[in-house]
Amino acid sequence: MSAEPSLANRNLSQVPSWVLAGFLVGVVTMWLFQSKPAEPTPVPGAAVAAEPAAETEAPTSSALRDAEKPSIEIVEALFEQFRDWVFWSDDRTQIAVWNSTTLSFSDYFEVVRTEEADYFRSIPGFTRLPLDGYGPVNSPILFTETAEQRAKRFYQANPDKVKVPDAPAPIEFKTLPRAPGGE
Repeated sequence: MSAEPSLANRNLSQVPSWVLAGFLVGVVTMWLFQSKPAEPTPVPGAAVAAEPAAETEAPTSSALRDAEKPSIEIVEALFEQFRDWVFWSDDRTQIAVWNSTTLSFSDYFEVVRTEEADYFRSIPGFTRLPLDGYGPVNSPILFTETAEQRAKRFYQANPDKVKVPDAPAPIEFKTLPRAPGGE
């Protein structure tokens, strides 16, 4: 007889089988309670055609994504086409470009002109007065002017409506009392 016990006589440990059984129960449980996959996000350009036409509410300008705003190259090309209509003040002006998503002039830009080129930057809103109805018919650009430019234009167009202020009363310099004991 051999000194080593045979495999039939040896009792094997049941711990590895219980570990494997626990692992399999965990996998089945996770598979049964798995969450649904997230909906794929649509491409911004492709989703425009798929939206129903009955929806009339336009997003606000603060909710616009960068993909919905026009590129600077498009704004530069539009500005070059309509630059004769611009009111400049200290080599600066502000314009708004028509946004077909919001159906309004909701993309605002400041234009700075120099001897070399025009520089554009996006701004959150106007600090000047908009000129509604000014420019070519159906223009994609809304122009602005300063308050001084608007007042000057109003006075030139309506000289009879401008009330000339009355001359101020003359100032009397000898209104202080005389010094005691002096002149």
